[in-house]
Amino acid sequence: MNRIDRLMAILLLLQGGKRSAGEIAQHFEVSRRTIQRDIDALCEMGIPIAADLGVTGGYNLPPDYSLQPLALTLHEALLLRMALSSLSQLGETPFNRERETLLAKVQTLLPRRERAHLDLFTQTLSLDVPSRSYQTPFLEYLLECANQERWVVVDYRSEKGTSQQTLLPLHLRTSAGLWYCEAYSLERAETRVYRVDRFLDVRAAASPPQVERPPAPIRHTHPSFPEIRIHLTARGVMKLERVQHLASCLQPEAGGEGLLSLHLRPADYDWLVGVLLGLGTDAKVLAPDELRVRLQRAAQDIADHCSQL
Repeated sequence: MNRIDRLMAILLLLQGGKRSAGEIAQHFEVSRRTIQRDIDALCEMGIPIAADLGVTGGYNLPPDYSLQPLALTLHEALLLRMALSSLSQLGETPFNRERETLLAKVQTLLPRRERAHLDLFTQTLSLDVPSRSYQTPFLEYLLECANQERWVVVDYRSEKGTSQQTLLPLHLRTSAGLWYCEAYSLERAETRVYRVDRFLDVRAAASPPQVERPPAPIRHTHPSFPEIRIHLTARGVMKLERVQHLASCLQPEAGGEGLLSLHLRPADYDWLVGVLLGLGTDAKVLAPDELRVRLQRAAQDIADHCSQL
């Protein structure tokens, strides 16, 4: 890091609160003497850095001091544009208007001579986010309720039909182009994960339930669950590498083949059966017997269904 970059970085560090010369020196891996010279240089530039002496002393900035917008480097601007462009590929995102204004600000914070280079970089580099057409009109409201710990009453559509539940939203995330809300369900007495596009209605709870602390989320994998062992051909390994939650459980074997080993909650076997049906003969269940039987039944049901005229 050159000195100009270090001076700017020191200012950004001090905006987070008081720092001693030793802390700053350790952060940038330079000597205390170098930091003291840097502080002197910043003061000569008119930056109002205050120095407190003593054991608890250090350097700090006035509470109302703020830096002027800093110019971005080409690579910094590229990373920001990639992140924002990836968000744009989602069917819905919170703060859509702010996303567009931020894109414009990224452009202005980049030196003019670098803007053409940024456009060229953007054309040759991208992040692939699946595009979905599902609507999520309650996304921002759920996020607000999660931040403020507010209960809501929802109408939710699942595979079993429509239900009404009282939820405490805890966390929102996106996966494979879909938005999910982790929430505690009063009626189910457990924390579950809900697809946001399946909320038909979300409204404030008239009288928030008196629940001290929601139980921990359901564990889908745990050593106490039965061990699952599945042998995969080399082609099966390549297919399963694209399946979220399972790729990290793959153990490589000779010739590119592999072993899928994990302790999965039995209630999730139906989901795993669906994955295995897509692998066909590239996957062979070694254990447990319950999973093998479920897979055989599902395959037979498909065969029977296809044989009907």
